[in-house]
Amino acid sequence: MITLKALTAEQKEQFERDGFLVVRGLFSEQQVAAVKERLAYYIREGLRMLREGQKPEADTVNFNGVLIQLEPLVAKGEYMPDDPLYAVRKVWNLFGRDEVLTQLATNPHLLDIVEDLMGSSAIWFFADKAMLKPPKIGVEKPWHQDLPYFPFEPKDEPQIHVAAWIALDEATVENGCMQYIPGSHKLGNITTSHVDTHGLGHLAADMSKVDTSKAVIVEAKPGDVSFHDGLALHYSAPNTSDKPRWALVLDYINAETGEVCRQGRTELPPRAINPCGL
Repeated sequence: MITLKALTAEQKEQFERDGFLVVRGLFSEQQVAAVKERLAYYIREGLRMLREGQKPEADTVNFNGVLIQLEPLVAKGEYMPDDPLYAVRKVWNLFGRDEVLTQLATNPHLLDIVEDLMGSSAIWFFADKAMLKPPKIGVEKPWHQDLPYFPFEPKDEPQIHVAAWIALDEATVENGCMQYIPGSHKLGNITTSHVDTHGLGHLAADMSKVDTSKAVIVEAKPGDVSFHDGLALHYSAPNTSDKPRWALVLDYINAETGEVCRQGRTELPPRAINPCGL
């Protein structure tokens, strides 16, 4: 156990009990605006064809290494927004390519919180993804656990992975804010199957093991951050509102306990190329 750097003992205990913790106002309006500006640049440049009324051939576009995934209705050609910003479900692979995003992911205060939650100073940045939920067409993300998606072992222990879900817009029940089932991370890996919704593939958890009526709805303001364990069950509803719900998710791995699984082998994450510089 390390000495807490950023959290109180009560916050640490809450995370260990519930599997998630909300820190309000962690990032400033200026920091949020800078991230949104960069995301808008990649979307508008990467999806120029939409402005001309042309749909990309694939549902995911590669723009200089940054990946941009269309919402299902747009990918199917059933909806064509005037602005590409309202066509996108997800943008990822920005770390190391974009200075603003990289600086945010290595923000010292953010990393201090992640270290406190993991109980380790050996953390490894793994992935970034902006989840955008456009108005009216943004689809749900079914109940799931994050860790089973990732190439890390073990997959049934808490504190291997922590996600930082950063609100870039106001997140409400109507536009698809985060929802968690407290204590679900203690169930271990209950991911059992693969499901498709709206043409998107998802890993599905055995929901017979939990009571969804106990779900906690986490509405958020821009700059708020919701941290959750990689085994905590979480969900976001469709965006039925007329407002977007942009969020940035940063994934961190405990380099002391998590191992990368490659071709049947396991090995520790490569500290020599640790993007956090730890």
